[in-house]
Formats: sequence, structure tokens, C-alpha cells
Amino acid sequence: IGGATRRLASKCVGGDSRVTGITLSQKQADRATALAKAQGIPNAEFKVMDALNMTFPDNSFDMVWACESGEHMPDKKKYVEEMVRVLKPGGKIVIATWCQRETPPEFTQKEKDNLQFLYEEWAHPYFISYEEYERLLKGTGAMESTGAEDWVKNTIASWRHSIWVGVWDPWPVVFAGPKVWYKTVREIVTLE
Repeated sequence: IGGATRRLASKCVGGDSRVTGITLSQKQADRATALAKAQGIPNAEFKVMDALNMTFPDNSFDMVWACESGEHMPDKKKYVEEMVRVLKPGGKIVIATWCQRETPPEFTQKEKDNLQFLYEEWAHPYFISYEEYERLLKGTGAMESTGAEDWVKNTIASWRHSIWVGVWDPWPVVFAGPKVWYKTVREIVTLE
């Protein structure tokens, strides 16, 4: 919880910078704050806030990092517009999120079934392509240059590793009981 914010604050920006993470959950914000304190990361802070209606003033941040949040947003355009709004002119936005491929060609029935599973199982409203995120960024008129890239090849190994850790050392899962067993098996389907 708050891992990306804590990582940026402790390893990437230096102690003179502030890194702010947002979440809809007060419990997540509290847990992330406690973890940052326990890890000696005083420049990370966590706020309860809606990413589609942030209370930050315009031009607040030098960089906006959106890590695995876009897939949860019911309005991708508003999501991108809000990030651009709080970004200072000349700042950088990085969006790392679950995406679907571009269409056409139309999705096969298997692809439709896989997407529907993710929508229902994980309560995602819908996905868009990384190319569509780039079009949304350009559509704001505020981004001088943008780029988009498929990172599946770069990240699939870590996805696989997270599953195999549980296979290699299953005891934490085994002793956790049926509810955790179900959640673990459920995640295997999301790998590829």
C-alpha cells in the first residue's frame, strides 16, 4: 500500500522533494503513512482524494505518476484531464495501467470473455488501449509531446514471479485458509 509513492520518495526524487499519493480509502492512506514512517520516508504523504476530482490547485506538481489506477477509473478522459490540470507546465506524466489492445480487428470471443472476467472479478469499469491514453493526453492541448509504449514484455516476468513466489513458498497461503486460497487462484488467471 503506497508502494509507488514510497519508492519515488525514497529512491527517485531525493529528500528535498515531496511525493503525495492519493487513494479513496482512509485505511489505505493510514497504512501507507505508517509504512512510510516505519521505513524512514518523511517526504511521502498520503491523502484521501478522488482522482477524478482532485482538490489540488492547478499546476501543483512537477510530475504525475499514475500507477495501476487508470483501470479503475470510470471516466478515462476526466482522469487524464485531472492529471494534466494539476501538472505544472513542462512537467511529466507517467501512466502505468492495465490496457486492452487497439481495435480493429475486433476482439475474439476468447478476448471478450477474458475482459469480461477482469471487469467482473476485479470491478474494473472498462479498459482502453495505451494508444488511446496517448490520444487523450494530446487531446488536452496541454501536452507538448507524448509517447506511449506497451510494457508487457518488461513486466510479465514480475507478474509471473509474484505467482511463483506463492507456489515456491505456499505456507503463508496454506495457513491463511480458503478465502485466501480462492484469491490466489483467482489471480493466476490475470497473468496472460
